[in-house]
Amino acid sequence: MKKKFLILIAMLIVGGLVLSACSSGSSLGDNANISGTVITNHQRGYIEASSQSNSKSVQSMMFNSKGKKFVDNEIIVKYNDSVSVSSMTNEIAKSGSNALKKIRTDNGELVKIKIPSNKTVEEMVEYYSQQPGVEYAEPNYIAYAQAIPNDTYYEDGIDNNIGQWGLWATNMELAWDLQQTSNSYLVAVLDSGIIPDHEDLTTNLVSGVDFVTVDNTGEDPSDYKPTDFDPSDPTTESENGSHGTHVSGIIGALTDNNLGVAGINWETNILPVRVLKSDQTGSHYDIAEGIYYSVDESQAEIINMSFGGESSSNTLHNAVEYAYENGTIMIAASGNSGVDSVHYPAAYEETIAVGSIENKNDLADYSNYGAEIDLVAPGGDDTKGILSTWGYYDGASYNPGYAYMSGTSMSTAYVSGAAALLLESGVSPNNIKDRLISTAFDLGIPNKDDNYGHGMLDVYAALKNEKTKPPIVFVAEVIGDELVPVDNTDVEVNSEGEYAISERVEGQYYLVAWKNTNNNDSIDQGDYYGISPDPELEEGIYFQPGEMVKENIDMYYVYAETNASAPSISAASIEKLRD
Repeated sequence: MKKKFLILIAMLIVGGLVLSACSSGSSLGDNANISGTVITNHQRGYIEASSQSNSKSVQSMMFNSKGKKFVDNEIIVKYNDSVSVSSMTNEIAKSGSNALKKIRTDNGELVKIKIPSNKTVEEMVEYYSQQPGVEYAEPNYIAYAQAIPNDTYYEDGIDNNIGQWGLWATNMELAWDLQQTSNSYLVAVLDSGIIPDHEDLTTNLVSGVDFVTVDNTGEDPSDYKPTDFDPSDPTTESENGSHGTHVSGIIGALTDNNLGVAGINWETNILPVRVLKSDQTGSHYDIAEGIYYSVDESQAEIINMSFGGESSSNTLHNAVEYAYENGTIMIAASGNSGVDSVHYPAAYEETIAVGSIENKNDLADYSNYGAEIDLVAPGGDDTKGILSTWGYYDGASYNPGYAYMSGTSMSTAYVSGAAALLLESGVSPNNIKDRLISTAFDLGIPNKDDNYGHGMLDVYAALKNEKTKPPIVFVAEVIGDELVPVDNTDVEVNSEGEYAISERVEGQYYLVAWKNTNNNDSIDQGDYYGISPDPELEEGIYFQPGEMVKENIDMYYVYAETNASAPSISAASIEKLRD
């Protein structure tokens, strides 16, 4: 269900504040004035204010940050026909500016102007706006790509259940602005096979092979003698569905095609390698054959292994070592037993071991954990699963479709898909693992731990090689239709989701939480944001000095909507925060 809230902060600057109360990973005491937990909900809940149909004032839009809104030291001035070229030239020179470029329009000159280094964009926009013959003056705004796929089930899922929240959780909407495809690379999906004619996969598949032995022929798995080269073997003669098809859709369902679901890679190359039988089990021999084939015959750069078992073997480990020595990236599932024991092959140091989180960033109950875990990714649970391509073989024909599934298998596919994007963006195979874990979003005990490893997969951060900042919480009050922050109350949320504000405040206030996913100091699409209590339902909490207040805050995903209408924070409040 979509929730639309009365108050939404737009373009909030916090860079000038001192985060004094706590920092990410700090230990929080019980003597704080205000404390609680920030709960991240991977569901769309807030509308990006910058997509409002009503226009904003220049002042409220203009401020500089890492994600710049406009070009430094430049403005655009539109002169009307009443101004002569000589008058325009003299005026520009008089202000200490330089005309960089001119466009002659039907009703005057449009001039790009370089302003003096000792003047701000705001000052010069104001100056030129007051000059005779100037139709308008404005910053030279910067436009950024907004890669939001149009796939049928992307936003709202099947029957309005839940959309593809795992893509929001891993910051894919921002990642797609940087990289959408991995056409130059091959991802081998060692699994139960893939429905070959699924409408949302077909052109991303290459001809596959089947290693599921029927008569146990072959003596050495390095012979890698496939049973056949037909990717259309019955993947599952059961309505439980094709595990391999579901995994493959996460990695690379056809995207932005007005159909079905979105994949991490809009276009890629997926090699179906069948090593699991119809009962979803596979022998180490068959798996080893699949690994050797993927390395030697297909030269796959990535091998996805969404399976595992308690036992190690020389056969399996030797194959994994061989692939590793040949530069292949292997990504494997930690296991679905919910115990302190990472399954094989994920437990081998040559792989990237992946655990699961559910929709609120908690470790999934089923996810195996241990020292070998490298990172976690969305895996879902019984109520909020992972939506992807699906289908089954009934013994006569294929029945393709879409379905929700959950497990570390799904999480593994997210990481494999991310690795393909990183390769295409220029990251070397030897650096993929380090890039993924160094930019993962820290969860649980600070830094690496046995539950979450190095944290949650963040594809945008990995592509930029810049870790996403922790969320912040601050106190704010509503004045008219504006939300005004209280001085010196903003603090970082630690890796366990806790915050504590020691600054003493008195009065009726709200608590605001914000995760700035693109590090641009603006609350916009792709961020997470929440207010407690809900201004539509309740008045603010009355804070009294000396009173200890415990308040949890739910954050939701911020998305864009063209007909949004929500008041924003005032320019004065922005400046107040910056100071």
